[in-house]
Amino acid sequence: MPKGKKRMRGKPVYHDELKQRLNLTVTPTGARGLEEIAQELGLKSKSELVDQIGRRIFLVSPNPAVKQNTEESVDKAD
Repeated sequence: MPKGKKRMRGKPVYHDELKQRLNLTVTPTGARGLEEIAQELGLKSKSELVDQIGRRIFLVSPNPAVKQNTEESVDKAD
């Protein structure tokens, strides 16, 4: 059984383009949540999850059961 595709420097593995470095800053809770979501979806990493969201393979929508407490919602209340 093959282990998977071998990574070669400068050659795309899963898509027709090379990956680009992106630095995201999230809370520890957010990082754990991304890891859990990636695992639940059968993805290998948080990076793959973010990539697939960016490719619109996965759509993101607010969870009505979770209270949204963001600076935007505070600004709108003023």
